[in-house]
Amino acid sequence: MTELPMPDPDEVENVFNMAFDEFVATGIAPWIVTRTGPGFPSVPSDQVAATLPDYAMDLPRLESGPTRDTLGGGQGEWFLPDFALSAGSDPAFGFAVTQTGDVAGDGGPFNRATLTLSLRAVMPAGVAALPTSGVLRQVPDLIPQFSLTVPVTEPDGSVGAESVPSTVTAAAGGGFVATFELAGSVVEAAYVHLTHRGQAALAITATYPGYQTTLIWAPDTGFPVHGPVFHGYQFKAFGDGGITPGPPPEPLHPIPGTYRFFPVNARFARTVPIGLTFNTDVYRSRFTITAERTTRPIIDANDLNQFAGPRSEYRELTTLGDVAAAYPSLRRLYFGQVSGTVVAVPAGYGIVRTAQGPLATCDSIVDDSPVTVTGCRFHFTFTVAPLADPVDLARLRAAVPGIPEAAGRTLRVVLPAGLDPRHASSLDGFPAGEAVFADGQESAVQVGVDIADDQATPATTNVNLFLQQLASTGPPPLFGNVAIRLDDAFSEPVRTQLVLNLRQTIGRGDLVFSLQAGNPPTAQATNQGPLDLVLHRFVAVAGPMVNVGSLGDQVLPAGKSIALPDVEIGESVEVSDGLAVPVPLPKAAMSRYVTFHTQTVQEVQHPLTVNAAGLDLAAMGITTIDVQISITANPATPVPAMTLSPSHLIDFVHVMVPVDSAVTGLDSTVALTLTTAAGRRTVTVPHDFVEEPILVLTSSMIA
Repeated sequence: MTELPMPDPDEVENVFNMAFDEFVATGIAPWIVTRTGPGFPSVPSDQVAATLPDYAMDLPRLESGPTRDTLGGGQGEWFLPDFALSAGSDPAFGFAVTQTGDVAGDGGPFNRATLTLSLRAVMPAGVAALPTSGVLRQVPDLIPQFSLTVPVTEPDGSVGAESVPSTVTAAAGGGFVATFELAGSVVEAAYVHLTHRGQAALAITATYPGYQTTLIWAPDTGFPVHGPVFHGYQFKAFGDGGITPGPPPEPLHPIPGTYRFFPVNARFARTVPIGLTFNTDVYRSRFTITAERTTRPIIDANDLNQFAGPRSEYRELTTLGDVAAAYPSLRRLYFGQVSGTVVAVPAGYGIVRTAQGPLATCDSIVDDSPVTVTGCRFHFTFTVAPLADPVDLARLRAAVPGIPEAAGRTLRVVLPAGLDPRHASSLDGFPAGEAVFADGQESAVQVGVDIADDQATPATTNVNLFLQQLASTGPPPLFGNVAIRLDDAFSEPVRTQLVLNLRQTIGRGDLVFSLQAGNPPTAQATNQGPLDLVLHRFVAVAGPMVNVGSLGDQVLPAGKSIALPDVEIGESVEVSDGLAVPVPLPKAAMSRYVTFHTQTVQEVQHPLTVNAAGLDLAAMGITTIDVQISITANPATPVPAMTLSPSHLIDFVHVMVPVDSAVTGLDSTVALTLTTAAGRRTVTVPHDFVEEPILVLTSSMIA
């Protein structure tokens, strides 16, 4: 009797592997992607379940786990992760649209966009709550693939879901960065859903390695065969990789070698709604469009359905009604749709005060002009800032969260950041001076004013007039306008008034506040500046509550403090105030408000003129008037004598006087010696040759 040859074990293994591959290819077990290596039989054990051999790698078993998303096998339990968008600020996020000039079928621009975002794998909440008998680990070698799903409305009005695949790269900390290339109508649809509608989502398919436990048997000859046969064998796969809730029946092990373990790549699916995650102020500037070689933030969907060019994010904010009526120290409001800023344009700019005094200086400078009267010119420098009443700002900040534009956003009220170089600022109220403007720190602006000799009018005369107007009451004569910058694309000029007046100033650090506990608690205001302040009213802010109280225009002397009533601990407190400038302001006190620098020019040449053209000296019997001038503050200053006569009615002399005297006053005593047929007599006349450079003689003076 001839013995049949024993089957080759290697050949049997090959048949098992090929049969399993055919089984996988049919999709009967859709969670299996592919076999990654040869299968091997389970080993005998005291248990009735199929058992991995000791040499098997530590990988999940796809059939076992206490609940959905968990798997057993190896040295502990495994879980299938969920995926989440990066919490807080996603540094990888960007939505970058480009328009190259291509035209879409509807005649509009054909857009292309790159969307980049980060995700991370996280433990499902249900898994985290499970008790575990050992180490709970995420399935190994996770490889996710992300697709962006966006609802798109077709031309016929139907809505379909567009799916856009991504490229995925690993990020630091175990996360993933997905990049999507969008084109055409999907770009606008994605933008709208990311910023307004919130119906975009991520479809995720992830793969990982594991063991598929499989029962293999050969159908009995002569009996009905139930199910497909692969290379003469039938298969039963246990488990589905944790996709179905609850553990499957464990594979029993009555016959050694009946069960086999196939190493496979398994997959599972997740869906992550994007919603309005990226519709926040953090991300708004990262939605950009590049067109005409310019990149800027996307303002709204109009940027995508029109050919985009330079465009400002700002528009006038009218939601709060008449701004000037509600907040008198403000003129207009502008809303930045991308940045979330509300720019409050002040009714005017004024001189800044600090703990060192007003930021106003005057420098005397040598005048190199070949035609000069005094030999020098004067340069004033002022730091000006918005004259925004802190009470108005506090009330505005409390009102802004309630406007429709603030829905889902955190808006910031700010003052203008500086000048618009495309539009000139000017000092219109003083034609004798040349003004220049430059940006300062924060919202401040630097204003320079040069005053030089104007034909026969000496610079010192114009400087004195300038200083008088600087301290004037009533409508300020030193006025102009400031061109405010919103952004480089805002085309219309935004202007407000410039006021150079010591009675309209804005404080920055000269008035400070401290809170004291008590019953009731109070706040104390201290004047740390060198000049007295007048206090108009105060505002106390506690969350959304804004309380305003009057301070009765009381004067707070320099270095003194005052208690503000009804202020609770923890509130922010500000005061509407100004300089307590005397009326009129003595000339000698001007140096307390304007800092004079005379290092460059110590003395200036100043003309002293006497004019008797209004008198008929011959008819009055006067043959000569000898004029001798003595300067009160500097009596030793030599002043040449002058002589007037019927044929010489006007005369002048030049004297060198200290700069400080020339710009604060030249009080003088003018001795007039009159010669007549009856003899000589002398009369004295007081006169300030800075306030009035020409002494005009009248008959009453010499009577």
